[in-house]
Parts: sequence; structure tokens; C-alpha cells
Amino acid sequence: MLDEDRRPHADVLAALPVFPLPNAVLLPGMVVPLNVFEPRYLEMVDHVLDEGGHLGLPLLRPGYEAEYEGRPAFETVFGIGRMVSHQKLPDGRRFIRVEGLGRARMVEELPPRASFRELRVDLLDEPAPDDTHQLEVLKAQLERIGGTLDADDQRMVQSVLRIPDARLMLYAVTAIMPTLGFWARGQSTSAGRPALLELQQRCLTFEDTDGRVTALVECAASICDSLADSGAWPRRMWN
Repeated sequence: MLDEDRRPHADVLAALPVFPLPNAVLLPGMVVPLNVFEPRYLEMVDHVLDEGGHLGLPLLRPGYEAEYEGRPAFETVFGIGRMVSHQKLPDGRRFIRVEGLGRARMVEELPPRASFRELRVDLLDEPAPDDTHQLEVLKAQLERIGGTLDADDQRMVQSVLRIPDARLMLYAVTAIMPTLGFWARGQSTSAGRPALLELQQRCLTFEDTDGRVTALVECAASICDSLADSGAWPRRMWN
């Protein structure tokens, strides 16, 4: 957990409701908005509201479509969060926002007792990075990339780099890669999953924070190479 004071109680971790998603990763410290309309997940929202607000958002694995109405496979490491807002719409849908508190790993899926799925999970640690040199390399890369963006996106990059907790800063960098990584828009991995979604899941799964830093440095280096190859890199950036 990023903040141990917000650690869910043991009974929450023993039966955590989950909302598997095909196209979003809940990263610690980030907020995901969700439009809920399926009956099983409307039931889940009511349950979560009654039980303190915690839920997990695992990413569905490629090929989920054939089993979507049942119990398709999802990634076993995922973001655990708390519902921070809830709005019931006139047509019965719910609009919710979920704040990522940390990462969880599935231990087992519980026998069905409702229309939604529940898991027993373990929380994963969030150690600070040890390789401070690589962390500074990443910051320098992001500052250079930010210099090629419009004013609003430059301010976004600078605000992320000013986050004092390096663990949270790295998750924020992971979250904004779709904005920085225009080079990868529309690209997919060999498994058919969008490349940037794959990067976010990878960063979530790393056991140690230094692995996350290395993956982000590699991604930022690819963006820098693409900018140079396209001629979009201002000459001043080579100095």
C-alpha cells in the first residue's frame, strides 16, 4: 500500500468484489471513472457501498470475449481501490469513480454467492526505488519529451515530476504514457492487447520498484527515438 493508514481490513481482503475490465488498469494513486450498467455490476456497486467501498479492478486477459458473460480469465495482479464517488442516473446506470490504493494479488476465487465475482487477495508491498540514478535518467527523459508537447501537456508533465513520493510519481508517469506515447497509439502487442495498456499492466505487476523504473526508461527512450526519427525533436533538445 502507498498509505498504510488506508489499508483495507482483513475481512475486505478475504472477500474482495472485483469488476474485471477489458481496457483499463487501476494504478495506485490514480482515479478511474466507470459507467456501470450491467446488472451483475449494479449489484456489486450496491454491495460495495454497503461494505465500506473497496473493490478490485483486474484487467481481462486477451480472448475474454468468448466467455465475457461467464467468468473469463483476468490478470492476477491488479489495483485495489475505494469508491470515492457514486451517482445513480435516471436510467438506472451508476457513474462511479474509484481511487487506487495499492496492488493486490489473487490467492483464490471464492465460490459464487452473488452475480459478481469475489476473491481472497494478498496486498503487495510498495518499496521505494533503490536505483536513484535510473530514476534521474527517467526524469530527464520526461523533461525532454515534455518540451515537445503543447503548453497544457508540458504543465502536466512538470506537475507529475514534482510529486515528492517517487513511488506515486512512477505510477503517475505510467498513467500519462498514453499522452506521451503517441508513437504507440493503435499499436498492439503480439497477444492483441494495446501496447500502452500492456505497459501499464506490466508496471503494476513488477515486484520491485526498480523494475518499474527500468520499463519506463525503456518506454521513454523509444519515444525519444521516435521523435528524433520523425524530425519532431527541436534542435535545442540535442544540446
